[in-house]
Amino acid sequence: MQTDPEKYVVEAEHFAVGYGERTILHDISVKIRRGSVTCICGGSGCGKSTFLRATLGLVPHKGGEARVLGENINQLEGDKRSQFLSRVGFMYQNGGLINSLTILENLKIPLKAHTNLSEKVIEELVYHKLAQVQLTHAVNLLPGELSGGMLKRAGFARAIILEPELVLSDEPSAGLDPVTAADLDDLMIRLKNELGISLIVVTHDLDSIKRIADRIVMLEKGYVKFDGPLNDALKSQEPLVKNFFARAPSEGHAGISSLWNLLKG
Repeated sequence: MQTDPEKYVVEAEHFAVGYGERTILHDISVKIRRGSVTCICGGSGCGKSTFLRATLGLVPHKGGEARVLGENINQLEGDKRSQFLSRVGFMYQNGGLINSLTILENLKIPLKAHTNLSEKVIEELVYHKLAQVQLTHAVNLLPGELSGGMLKRAGFARAIILEPELVLSDEPSAGLDPVTAADLDDLMIRLKNELGISLIVVTHDLDSIKRIADRIVMLEKGYVKFDGPLNDALKSQEPLVKNFFARAPSEGHAGISSLWNLLKG
């Protein structure tokens, strides 16, 4: 496979992964550009989250080839794998933070694992990243003491603490009200531009997709059904894509907003 890691963060050709006899992603061929936001979309069970895990080499390889940041993820072991993982950040739905540790202690963990920096420098870097996500006031709080939006921002700070080239995010706006979700989208785009990172985001939130996506990869039953710019996706006559974007926007968020208005009386 001919590759161009200066242009693409992910290059997959006839890539397939799965567990045992079960194949989850079949014959995936995509190229994801550097500096872009690519949204991975599709129905439940189509392979979106598996795509993210496969990008990190966490799902058994069944065929084809995938290179991430120029590295063949199926051949990385030991120190090379550790070095590769330091170049990729992951933002979990729940923040991926340890509940018994403060935000400061949580964000120190990747720096201690992947660098030889002094404790003072590590702490300064943590404060700097929390300032970038407007969360320095929460440095000594536990994850359980944060609101949903604050927890997402803390999770994003953790994902970018090592200043990775690529950040993967699984349903970042899940569980947030529309205003908080929009603020998180704006934060992710601002820091993408400031830090020069690339983002791969799994989401089904139409409002969020329209705000952040440069490109759409639509999956169905483990196959790529659409791969192209957002504007092309919005105009597509492919039934899967057309039906996806024809849904009422922010269905999940609308329900949350209605419940909140009801509780307020």
